[in-house]
Amino acid sequence: MARRVYVREIYFYVICLVSIILFIVGIVNLVDSSVNFVKPTTYMTRANILPAYKDQYEGMSQEEIDRLISEEIQAQESIEKTNALKGLIRGALLVVIAIPLFSFHWIKAQAMWRLNLEND
Repeated sequence: MARRVYVREIYFYVICLVSIILFIVGIVNLVDSSVNFVKPTTYMTRANILPAYKDQYEGMSQEEIDRLISEEIQAQESIEKTNALKGLIRGALLVVIAIPLFSFHWIKAQAMWRLNLEND
C-alpha cells in the first residue's frame, strides 16, 4: 500500500527548500561583501575626475586639485566599505535565520514521515 502524503508534510519540505535557498544566498552575500570590504570597487579614478576639476576650478593650484581628488576618491571608497559592511550584516542575518528555520521544519517533516509510516 502506498504511503499517504499530507499537505502539511509538503509544506514542511517546501519551507526546508526555501531555507536552503536562503542559506545559499546568505553565504554568497557574505563572500561577495567580504571581498568588497577588503578591496572596495570604485570607478572613480584620478584620470576620470581630473578633467572635471580642471574645468571647474581653473584658479586652483595643482596640489589643491590633487588634494580634492584624493578626498573624493577616499570618500567613495568609504561609501563602498560601508555598503559592503551592510552586505556582510545582511548575509549573516540570512544565514542565522535560515539555519533554525531549516532545523525546525526538517524535524517536523521527519516526525510526520515517521508518524505516517507507523499509521500504515
